[in-house]
Amino acid sequence: MVLEPGVLDRVVRGHRALLVALEAGETVYGANTAFGGDATGVLEGRHTEGLQLHLARSLDAAVGEVLSPRISRGVVIARAHVLARGNSAVSPEVMKALVRLCRSGVAPVLRASGSLGASGDLVTLAPLPRLLAGDPVPAWVGDDRVTGPEALAAAGVDPSALAEPGLEPVSLSGRDSLALVNGLSGAASVAALAWADSWSLLQWALRGIAATGWALGIRREAWGADLNGRPLRLHPGQAAAAASLRRVLEDSPPVAAPDAGPIQDPYSLRCAPQLLGPVLDGLQVAGGWLEGELDGVSDNPVLMGDPPGFRSGGNFFGGYVAAAADLASGALARLGDLLDRQGFLLVAGDRGLPRNLVVPGSTDVQGLKGVHQTATALAMELQRGAIPAAPFARSAEGHNQDVVSNAMAAAMALSRQVARASMLVAAHTLMAAQAVELRGGSGEALGEWLRQVDAAVGDRSGTAGYSTALDRLSRLCRANP
Repeated sequence: MVLEPGVLDRVVRGHRALLVALEAGETVYGANTAFGGDATGVLEGRHTEGLQLHLARSLDAAVGEVLSPRISRGVVIARAHVLARGNSAVSPEVMKALVRLCRSGVAPVLRASGSLGASGDLVTLAPLPRLLAGDPVPAWVGDDRVTGPEALAAAGVDPSALAEPGLEPVSLSGRDSLALVNGLSGAASVAALAWADSWSLLQWALRGIAATGWALGIRREAWGADLNGRPLRLHPGQAAAAASLRRVLEDSPPVAAPDAGPIQDPYSLRCAPQLLGPVLDGLQVAGGWLEGELDGVSDNPVLMGDPPGFRSGGNFFGGYVAAAADLASGALARLGDLLDRQGFLLVAGDRGLPRNLVVPGSTDVQGLKGVHQTATALAMELQRGAIPAAPFARSAEGHNQDVVSNAMAAAMALSRQVARASMLVAAHTLMAAQAVELRGGSGEALGEWLRQVDAAVGDRSGTAGYSTALDRLSRLCRANP
């Protein structure tokens, strides 16, 4: 990460405007006042000394799950992006220090529980200003956990430039601490990274769903462009989902549909585009909300106008983040429901496939029964995890924050949904791959998918158990859209 031309000038102008306002005796919330419901007037000069560092220390009360180094680095990058807009009036030293952290892979250790998503992620992000100030808070250097001073010492612009000194502690002043914590960079980063994994899982799941349909001899007309697109259907997600399914099977000769039984396929095959369409559309909507949040300014008050002045509002309220995370969590649960139902068809022992997908002639009589049971358990966990977080918001801070967004809770719930969904997609992929192998004769697109699965798993025989195979496939599904 670098400071692009003009960025530092913008930050300097914003900070200079803050200094001018303070020298003129203006009331600037969070710079010469107390905070939240306690901000009733201008503090005496002696009370503003060390105010910003004291704020960070008093807010540093987060507990619970430790965010991964990847997420913590994402938070630092996201906050630097917001502050670089110049609307937060941070000091140039803070801006430069954040860039140094980003380029060095240094980030504070952050915890999830404590953020309300009302005035941003105050409690969760409090270790960030403390780290910059040189406090001995836990920090990440790469994936190694060290103390704050050690992290600053490692925060050179370029690790290969041995002459580059470490980062000196920053003297926090003005509204530096408040600007660092008073936004949604924590919850938005958690949700955005989980969303990216969700999108990859959906793209991978579409290939497994197509493989399942092929192995079970789906009547392909149900996935046709004419049935799933205009003029009959006006939902872009449905048309896109059907097109994705057809693309995987375009060069695979059809498997004969069952001779006996109903003349139409079960809904988990026939209605896959109609179920997956809202999942796809919903994830796209959620992704747009999160992109907008990360690329906007989440802070309060913000410096704007000409001549510049501070205006108070609610742009640190995480309504969009919570809604996006809740929407994506529900989408993953819906996807999991479909995968689970298809799993029943795969192991049922009809439609031309052996029961439990046992390889004919082998001594194995159990096949993928255990994998299917795991898939069902994961589908139930996904349904329970889809309960939205936003409606559980409560009043806080003596009713000054009388409505909050619960954005971090929603974002963490989505992160946990991704972990469950990735294992369910892996289980479904393993069953679908076994079914395709048993059928034989697939085309190039389906064959390439099967080769990727086998390369990740190494062994589908189950002789070493399936847990390792599912772990490997889970990583593939999250990394390979």
